Amino acid sequence: MIKQSILFILTLSLAACSGVEHSTLPSHSGVSDTLLEDMPKEWANSYAGNPEVQRFINRLVKEHNYDKARLELAFSHIQLRPKVIEKSDNQPEVITPYYEYKTRFVNDDRASLGREFSKRNAAWLNKAEQEFGVESNVIVALIGVETYYGRITGSKDVFTSLTTLAFDYPRRKEYFQSELEAYLLLARKEGWNIGETKGSYSGAMGMVQFMPSNYQKLAIDYDENGHIDLWGSEADAIGSVANYLRHHGWKTAQPWFVTAHVADQDKVVDDINRGRVPTTDMATWSSLDVLPTQPFVLQKTGLIGLRTGPDEVSFWLAYENFFTIMDYNPSRRYAMSVLELAQSIGNYESH
Repeated sequence: MIKQSILFILTLSLAACSGVEHSTLPSHSGVSDTLLEDMPKEWANSYAGNPEVQRFINRLVKEHNYDKARLELAFSHIQLRPKVIEKSDNQPEVITPYYEYKTRFVNDDRASLGREFSKRNAAWLNKAEQEFGVESNVIVALIGVETYYGRITGSKDVFTSLTTLAFDYPRRKEYFQSELEAYLLLARKEGWNIGETKGSYSGAMGMVQFMPSNYQKLAIDYDENGHIDLWGSEADAIGSVANYLRHHGWKTAQPWFVTAHVADQDKVVDDINRGRVPTTDMATWSSLDVLPTQPFVLQKTGLIGLRTGPDEVSFWLAYENFFTIMDYNPSRRYAMSVLELAQSIGNYESH
């Protein structure tokens, strides 16, 4: 009975301590004081009260010598953001047919603004094309599709989004836990307050929408001012995109795709939109009655089929560079939009 009484008192004491610590946490400890306006009232209702998050915190402390108080402060200020999960399950790259999806990106306005971006950054784009072998129109188009040339970089707190996906989105839990770890290490290295970094609902950052691990590994200080800034420096954005694409296998002066005619879809039904690498040579496609309708080169390609109207499917034979764009976003709709916008920007420039 005495032991039970002591245990009861100890439990009440710990609960009271947690409540006091939660309500009197310091405001300048490397954590944004605007992290979440409706901060959880109780520690137990925050992510800091989640045992799995506590294990995550302890691992970062052990493996990276991270400040435990700073991490617990940050996690105590946030709770699940349901909208993040909803958007992750309803991505337009997956659910929107191409003829609707592309209108967001492949249009006169983005092509015109892409031309303006190209003109004011001509020196950086020429440098990137020479050093990385990536065509300037592709670099510009990718930034145009991602963030409208830096106009829409996301307004969501990256920390809360990544935490929600890391601990309440089982389908990709491991991936987002690794990205959350990368973000926290990046915040410490760059001197960011945890929670002040704004980005997309999935945690992508800057005008190029790099996930934290890519920011760590592939973002570069292209203007050499001593600081990588993917929000404010168009030069850093250009160099980082070019570095990313080359790292993932971009081939200099190689084609992207050619339009194709498919005589009998039943013959190639298992080949349409299959895989993430080009696997089939042109002779084999010809034997299957898949014929390019533009000048082509004798390299392996993959067969892309996208809906270009309510009752219409168009086909392309895609080379390796097309699939490299898919390393940026694993959607054929996305890759085709980037490359069609690149063509549009080039058409502007050629006139």
